[in-house]
Amino acid sequence: MKKVLLATALSLCVSSAFAAGTAVMKVTGTLTNSACTPELSNGGVVDYGIFRLGELSDTSTNALGQKDINLTINCTVATKVGWSVSDDRKDSVAGIAITGGKTNGSNISTGEKYFLYGIGKTADGMKIGNYSLFVKDNKVTIDGVSGDVTGHNQDWSADTWRAAPSAVRSDSFLVVSAANSGTTAPVAFKTAVFPLVTALQIQDTATLGITDDTSLDGQATITLVYL
Repeated sequence: MKKVLLATALSLCVSSAFAAGTAVMKVTGTLTNSACTPELSNGGVVDYGIFRLGELSDTSTNALGQKDINLTINCTVATKVGWSVSDDRKDSVAGIAITGGKTNGSNISTGEKYFLYGIGKTADGMKIGNYSLFVKDNKVTIDGVSGDVTGHNQDWSADTWRAAPSAVRSDSFLVVSAANSGTTAPVAFKTAVFPLVTALQIQDTATLGITDDTSLDGQATITLVYL
């Protein structure tokens, strides 16, 4: 987790070609006393329990359903802050489609790799599957009041925010934040609760070739982004 207390921006302004040969550099920034802390429910563990291979398909990928986990961000003073996610197991992404992997219930295709998170490999090195992550109904509780989820990709201009991201990217490229209902601009808050959902899909059992108990090993890092 990154906590940023001093943000500094450098901007360079070069004068017209017809003016003197000078350049002006401005140094700007903001000092703040605010500090925010992210916290996940259930100790940050999403437990899918036990699945018996004999009950799963050996010819098609298997949708193992959805699980909920809340992300709560607490700030010492009202602060505009967002968050991004980076997959710590990206080398184990199987690249298979996920049933119901988006907020609106639609599937995540194999081409949408930026929405896929890895869940580890078998003892023989086979990639087990992947999961997706989204915010339930794209709603967030802002200081006790219902609000909307808003998103901003890192290559967009600073003031461009869009409502209702379909899922949370696994490459930290998407910043997610909270907005008042019906708007997209992030708002300052002391406490925001994002109800997260994971959707899990694994390979067919013939491909996995598992003979011993095998644990899922998904892990992702959530990083706060001060706005």
